[in-house]
Amino acid sequence: MNSNKSKILLYLFYCIAGGMLIPAISACSKNGATLSTDNAYLNIINLSQGIGTVNLYANTNRVSTATYNYPTASGYFLLNIADTLLQIRPIVAANVPQVNYLELQRRLQKNVRYTWFLTGSRTDASLDYVITVDSSSVPTSGRGKIRFVNLSQNALALNLYANDTLAFANVPYKTVTKYIEVTNGNYTIDISATSAPASPVKTLTNFSILDGRLYTIYTYGLLGRPSNDSAAFNANFVLNTIPDIIR
Repeated sequence: MNSNKSKILLYLFYCIAGGMLIPAISACSKNGATLSTDNAYLNIINLSQGIGTVNLYANTNRVSTATYNYPTASGYFLLNIADTLLQIRPIVAANVPQVNYLELQRRLQKNVRYTWFLTGSRTDASLDYVITVDSSSVPTSGRGKIRFVNLSQNALALNLYANDTLAFANVPYKTVTKYIEVTNGNYTIDISATSAPASPVKTLTNFSILDGRLYTIYTYGLLGRPSNDSAAFNANFVLNTIPDIIR
C-alpha cells in the first residue's frame, strides 16, 4: 500500500512540475529568445520619423516590451528564428484595431546578425525597409571592415570618403554596399552628394575603426532641411561585431 501511495505522489509531483515548466518556456519564447540555441540577433533602427514609436510583433504576438523610436538603434537582441512573419505595428490603445506598418518578408537564420532599418513615410506611401545581414568573415589582422547604406529619401546618390579617399561612390537610396577592409585607426568620414562630391553634407570626425571590427555607416533624414530640424540629413553607424566574435 505504501509503495502505491509513493508512486501516486511521485506521479502528481511530475504533473505539477511539468505544468509549471510549460508556461515558463512559453514566456521565454514571447520575449524573443528561446531556451534552445535557435536564435538570431536583430537590431531595429527606426529612421521613419512619421510613424512615431512602434512595436515589434511576430505572428501577431508582441515580441517584447521594447519600443522603437526615431532615430535610435535598439542594439542587438536575441530572437527565436521560429518567430517568423515579423511585423512593425504602431502603439495604439487596447480597444483600437492593430494594423501592420511593415512585415519582414524573409526568414532569419540561426546565429546570424541582422539590422532592420525602417525608412520612408506613410504620408506619401513610401514607407519601406532595408534588412542587412551583418555577419561577415573576420577582417585581416590590423584591419576592420566598413560598408555604407543610403537611407536618406531625397538623396539620389551619395559618396563616402574615409580620410579623403573615396570608399563608396554613387550609392542610391535604399542601397547597401559590400564590406570593404580598411586599416584600423581614426578616420574623418565625409559624405557628399555624388553630384557635388567636393561639398560634404555630413562629416563624422574621429571615427575609430578597431582591429577585427565590422561597421555599417548609414544616412537618414532629408537633404536641404536646416540642421535644427529633427528631419535634417544625418549619419550614424552600427558596430556589427558583437563580443562573442571579437578576436
